[in-house]
Amino acid sequence: MYIIAPIGFGLSLLLLFLFMPLVIRLSHFLKAVAVPNERTMHHSIMPRLGGVAIFSSFMIALLLLLPWFHMDKSTIAGILLAALIIEITGILDDKYTLSAKWKALGQFIATLVVVGSGLTIDQIHIPFGNDFFFPVWISIPLTMFWIMGVINAVNWIDGLDGLAGGVSAIALITTIIIALITGNLPVVLLCSVLLGSLVGFLFFNFEPARIFMGESGSAFIGFFLATMSIMGFKQAVFVSFIIPIVIMGVPLFDTLLAMTRRWLNHKPVYLADRGHLHHNLVDYGLTKKQAVYVMYGISCFFGACAIILTKASESQVTTVCVMILISLFVVAAAELVGIIKKKRILMRFQQIRSKR
Repeated sequence: MYIIAPIGFGLSLLLLFLFMPLVIRLSHFLKAVAVPNERTMHHSIMPRLGGVAIFSSFMIALLLLLPWFHMDKSTIAGILLAALIIEITGILDDKYTLSAKWKALGQFIATLVVVGSGLTIDQIHIPFGNDFFFPVWISIPLTMFWIMGVINAVNWIDGLDGLAGGVSAIALITTIIIALITGNLPVVLLCSVLLGSLVGFLFFNFEPARIFMGESGSAFIGFFLATMSIMGFKQAVFVSFIIPIVIMGVPLFDTLLAMTRRWLNHKPVYLADRGHLHHNLVDYGLTKKQAVYVMYGISCFFGACAIILTKASESQVTTVCVMILISLFVVAAAELVGIIKKKRILMRFQQIRSKR
């Protein structure tokens, strides 16, 4: 049955290439475009309905292959219906620039559909401890908070050509590898289909980009990654509870650092700014492509950590070593984005440049 995974990948990839020229024209026709401002890293008007091509190619490929998916029909129906709600909300935002409360409402409704289908975070496995089961009154809000958190995390890192798509693709590959290790075939198949759509999208989005994924893309991808992390580890109780967080390390930690920085600067935590990790990498002298490659490397680091934790979740030495590495990265990233003496880092970069 695993042969369906590469078929799904190839089918969604092909459909993406077929749909993308139409979506680019549709974006201009609907005036769903991104206009440069003081926060953005692009300098020209760009179509931003790339998420429509990603969503459409994924859904059509998935529906064609659905007879070979052996999983609970109510769960998959709930996920697909919720994904449709997320996509519609994203398209409306790309066209009309919705306020935060309306986007949050769409995300909230989608998460209600997910938990209503029976997909919840109801148990975790503490490393070197026993399984911990959540009561319903905790598992439902925890699931909704996780899904909405990942949605917005992916959206917030969508600031450079190819960044959000590439980081999400690495997260998908990591999830596929772990699902193969744990024998979770539905997750392998679902992630493979979306991976094909994302790889195809990167051909149009990598610098110089011809289209952005927009909210219709970042919200859908974030939603999908969040639900797959729940599905992927719902049955694998021997896996450490931090693995889903590690897989989504780059967007989640960048979001956490951004919110912390804004709080320390007495600004609203959800206020958009130009202080994310990728912005700082560019400000410190890297080109946009170099900054994206650095973020890819960090994503691969987190992915490798997640895979190692999966393979050695009961090894105290391995788990402690991996957690130390992750902690060191978080400290370094906090320093880079200005939470811990940003001036010292800038002086260091200037010293390196002066020696060249």
